[in-house]
Amino acid sequence: MSEIIKVEFEISAWGHETTQNHGDFFQKHEILRIRTLPKDTTLEQVEQMAKDMIAEIKSVYPEPEQMGVKVTMRAKETGGLFTYLG
Repeated sequence: MSEIIKVEFEISAWGHETTQNHGDFFQKHEILRIRTLPKDTTLEQVEQMAKDMIAEIKSVYPEPEQMGVKVTMRAKETGGLFTYLG
């Protein structure tokens, strides 16, 4: 069995909006998710997970001015060994 790693995804979409009733304002939508994945997960698979979350945000906020994607893997080094926190 392969080692398990915890991968955190943070997807943010934001932008300036103007409406007749509310005037000018900024709108922001975020998804924060933690996935427990096998260590042999590929970058392509991680990218696909992020793309799925982007599609989820765009279903609510179709045309954001800006989009940010942050993927974090937590690990520590002890005695020369790299250990993923999961």
